[in-house]
Amino acid sequence: MSSLERFRYHFADDPQVRGAHPGPDMVRGVRAPEGAESRSEFNSAETAARFYLAEKLAREEAPGLRGAVRDDRPERVPDLALREAPRRQVGTGTTLVRFEQTQQEIPVFGTEALVEIDENQRLVSMDCRLGEVTGVGSVPELSGKDALERVKEATGSTVAAEDLPPATLAYVSQDDHWHLAWHLREVPAQLPQMRREEGERGHGLGRSPREDFPLTGYLVDAFSGEILQSYGMTPTVKVPTRLEGDDEVSIHHMFHGSQKDGSYLLDDQWRQIATYDLNFADLAHVNQLPASAIGSQQADFGTGHRAGVSAHVNAEQVARFYRDQLYRDGIDDADMDLASAVNCIYSVDGPGPEWFNAVWWDGRMWYGQVSDGTRLVSLARHLDVIAHELTHGVIETSSNLVYQDQSGALNESLADTMGVIIANWYQAPKRDDVRTWTWEVGANLGGNGLPLRDMSDPTRTGDPDHMRNYRRTTRDNGGVHTNSNIHNKAVYHLLTSVDGTGEPVLKAEEWALLVYLALVRLLRQSSFADMRQALRDVTNTYLAGNAAARTATLAAVDDAYQRVGII
Repeated sequence: MSSLERFRYHFADDPQVRGAHPGPDMVRGVRAPEGAESRSEFNSAETAARFYLAEKLAREEAPGLRGAVRDDRPERVPDLALREAPRRQVGTGTTLVRFEQTQQEIPVFGTEALVEIDENQRLVSMDCRLGEVTGVGSVPELSGKDALERVKEATGSTVAAEDLPPATLAYVSQDDHWHLAWHLREVPAQLPQMRREEGERGHGLGRSPREDFPLTGYLVDAFSGEILQSYGMTPTVKVPTRLEGDDEVSIHHMFHGSQKDGSYLLDDQWRQIATYDLNFADLAHVNQLPASAIGSQQADFGTGHRAGVSAHVNAEQVARFYRDQLYRDGIDDADMDLASAVNCIYSVDGPGPEWFNAVWWDGRMWYGQVSDGTRLVSLARHLDVIAHELTHGVIETSSNLVYQDQSGALNESLADTMGVIIANWYQAPKRDDVRTWTWEVGANLGGNGLPLRDMSDPTRTGDPDHMRNYRRTTRDNGGVHTNSNIHNKAVYHLLTSVDGTGEPVLKAEEWALLVYLALVRLLRQSSFADMRQALRDVTNTYLAGNAAARTATLAAVDDAYQRVGII
């Protein structure tokens, strides 16, 4: 049995208001003159809602309802805490204001007060579930960790306290008595009696991770350690905030972040992508991120954070391609956070503020910047470079190719490949027509107006395009950035391959998927020829049901690699 009491009100059911939304005068019992306009006395929806709660609840006979209002300042309704920002309902034109009851600033579990007001801040409806907390203290004898240990004993769970949201105190009504309890949330374990029986369907269909690994909330008596209640929880969805701003090339973007303490942050908690400003700290001495992501007082970042906007938008595009086209769950395929830092320097390479680099290192992206003659411009502007570096993260957490000699060159080539594919996916005039693609990596970053590399013509940057020109050297980990161009040219042939009628052998996104599927199955010291065989293997699987397409694709793979001497 619960000690909570219910109160409901709707203006349509109130004979005294004659079908009109009651304003403050009418709620007080003072009727305005006929024909007089209702005028708001409130500066916010919350203020209006608190007034109506105080007026209505003070007249109720139930002690729990009256107890939510103090006699000295009834208009304040101090024991009701705003639970969330007021929400306007488009369909009705009204605003909902939701409160939770507290006692000595401790929440009362299961209590709510919902107030609906119209556009003129007149009362529409109320729905309250409140209680009068009596006979229990506010100082616990057990700690939150003690409460968790009781739950672990009862469920067999081994979850650690640091893996859960912090335990908080709450008042709980149980069997017509009040208890002070520790509230534990998102515990990945159920009491034995709450578990589904063998063969029982969960949500009406088959089994799913939601049923097999349910999150549970627990209320544990803060004195006796008794588990008073448990309830199922669904994972919290972190709703992103829509932001906007200009990048390094003055393109205005819409993107997602979050809002905290009055600031708008480049921290998309939904997609787990956050961007930080290292403020020209030296990576030779600092490799920790700031406590908070880049922030702005306005949702429109304008031109004030060009580097951050570039890094944030481009990281989101790379992550989206891997997720939507290649079905990879984050860089590590295990939902890892994607953190980027702009305005970095590395004193070993120069004193700064310029640092001509962008690198995936220590599980994060770090961006330098160069001067264009008028201001510093972040290397985060280059989507292909970002996709290249993040693909190193993909390789590191999958095949983990040894960064030396031919396996290292293959590592670099696959990063170039995904960099070019992803950049053209978003930037080419026609993403489906590779004839409109650019094959440069790091346009204008190679000096003298040249790119770092050109997959269509490696000789343009002085690099080899055939195995006959493979360079054997001890420098650059065995020439990984030079010899990678041989495999780059093979991939160029692959992506531009056509059949006997001049039509593409496969769509660009299909080639991307095959390259990715081959990449993640490589061994650590794989060679160019191993990549060719991996492509043949995944082709045979991917196109198993289409003999003609499989034959054409295998022929395209063999031709692309043979043309650069990889056999």
